[in-house]
Amino acid sequence: MLPLWSLPWTIGGWLLVRGLFRLRRGEDAIVGFSLGLTLQVWLANLLSHIAPASVSFWTAPGLVLIAGIAATVRSPRPVWPVLRISHWVQLGALTVLFLGIGRGLGVFDDYQNLPTVSLMAAGSVPPVFALDSSLRFGYHYFLLLFAAQLMRVGNIFPWTALDAGRALLLALPLTLVAIWLWRLTRNRYAVLLGTMVVAFSGGARWLLLLLPTGLLLRLSESITLIGSAASSAPNLAEALISNWSIDGAGPIPFPFAFHSGINQAYVMAHTGIAGSGVLILMLLLLTYRRWKNRAASMVTVALLSALALANEIAYLLLGLGLLLSALAAGAGLRASSPRRHVALWLAIPAASLIIALLQGGMLTEIARTRLFGKATDPSYFDATPSLVWPPALVSAHMGALSITNPWQLLVALAEMGPVVLISPLVLLHGWKALKRGRWLEAGLVASSVGIVIAALVSFRGALFTAAPRLLSNWFLVCALYFVPLGSLWSARKGESIRIGIAALGLAGSLGGLVLFGVQLAAIQKPIYATFIAPADAKMAAQMWNQLEPEALVFDPLVFRAPTVLGRATRSSQTWYTRSPEWEALRDAPNPNDLRRAGFSYAYFDGDSLSQLSPELQRALSGGCVKQVMQVEAFRSLEDNRSEVRQLLDLRGCSQ
Repeated sequence: MLPLWSLPWTIGGWLLVRGLFRLRRGEDAIVGFSLGLTLQVWLANLLSHIAPASVSFWTAPGLVLIAGIAATVRSPRPVWPVLRISHWVQLGALTVLFLGIGRGLGVFDDYQNLPTVSLMAAGSVPPVFALDSSLRFGYHYFLLLFAAQLMRVGNIFPWTALDAGRALLLALPLTLVAIWLWRLTRNRYAVLLGTMVVAFSGGARWLLLLLPTGLLLRLSESITLIGSAASSAPNLAEALISNWSIDGAGPIPFPFAFHSGINQAYVMAHTGIAGSGVLILMLLLLTYRRWKNRAASMVTVALLSALALANEIAYLLLGLGLLLSALAAGAGLRASSPRRHVALWLAIPAASLIIALLQGGMLTEIARTRLFGKATDPSYFDATPSLVWPPALVSAHMGALSITNPWQLLVALAEMGPVVLISPLVLLHGWKALKRGRWLEAGLVASSVGIVIAALVSFRGALFTAAPRLLSNWFLVCALYFVPLGSLWSARKGESIRIGIAALGLAGSLGGLVLFGVQLAAIQKPIYATFIAPADAKMAAQMWNQLEPEALVFDPLVFRAPTVLGRATRSSQTWYTRSPEWEALRDAPNPNDLRRAGFSYAYFDGDSLSQLSPELQRALSGGCVKQVMQVEAFRSLEDNRSEVRQLLDLRGCSQ
């Protein structure tokens, strides 16, 4: 069914490109494919507010096709797109590579993403919080919705759908980056090197290893490790010569020194966002100056709205950048710019903002709880900002690094990496783009102002370590322009300058290259997820989305039942801590108590059942409890011991 489902939005995207934009020969096919994918996910989200997911997932591709046909009615063009084989070879090879890696990794919030994908595929769009369905989960769920579509339409497991969707949304942006770099440079070597910088550049924490031992120890005393970094070593000096302690890292652990808590390499984006935000930004860069008529502005509005669903921070920063560019033009810094152009590039993000505040996701939750006076509404995230002084940059591994502390500032610079040293050339390019009326490029460069916000603003709870995303647009423009601007500037300098630019690119990309090399080992050892076993897959094949839509399922491993069955549980209000009431039920899961707590079903593995008292085992094996299904399978490919899963019906128990 997946080919039948993907055909309308692929053709529709190409027709939209041919009808509304003037692209270079050979670009239309791959850009059309990317545009169709993006628009159908965005439309599926909007439709899911008023129609079941099973309907919206199929209707959205049809609407893209209809829009494409309408766009070409007055713009007849050749029937078939010009296929540039190299684009599709690159896309196919990268997708297969990222898919193989993704199947072997279970890192970066699979415990969060897989339950959400499963619930969304079952119809919960916009998503609720899988561990407490009374909470809305205002998340950047573009990728997760795409994975839910793959799961529902293709009838595949959530972990397979997430791996496949993530692989495509990691590969496709890099393909578009290569097209964009070819436009800028017309040099195949520059395209190759530039794409590699985008893929691999990130922080250069490993540079701290070059410090004298005494100096490194002194620096380490000023740093407090947090999260997974604190689990890796007692202090920074030890962590730099240790492996990064993180679940699901594959057969070879990641070396801590080559990762970053601020500027993560693109190839490490096996997250709930992956490359979805970069994909939409590249589509905007490739199309925004190539409109045939004003109807193309509607597509630009849709793309910006989709960006808000994929990465709300990148969206807000780009909007801020466009506003700053428009204000600069209006203040006379670009006096020759027609006022209608300034007004248009203010109206487009304004229109997208209205949609973004209503379509679901983080911005909708902010609007619901902050703008519309409903601060008591239940929502998972608290997006309330607080002022930070003195200024500090947050690292996901080292907490807040004060820029007034020399030791912490040194660590923050290493976490950001040397590629950001291209910033003066990038800012100059942004200024030239503003003078030439190239609004999106000027706005994207201006969105680098996010570093000021990141240094002065902090968030609470789960969003604290998300603060580095405020720097994401800055890092992206530095990586995108590093090779084009660096090579152009250094061409007029001496050989030592050219070597220095190349050395900066290599130093900034070394961490990503090392981590990517470690990832390759994961191809040889695929897993479902760190909390999913073959027996769970066997149960999912029979029982996913078969229970009543509002049923709550009790499971001692809270992430598992929502993923396997597509139904929420009720255990806690965060992904990380459990409520005392739930912990009491976990320790003594009496079926009557479970039923009184609101659970209709219970999902147990054999090990959990065997640890219960004989009285509880008897209570769960008869009386008011009915067994819905029991499956048995090997623990893993390497372990031929069998294990059991039981799905129990508690509805006959007393409330």
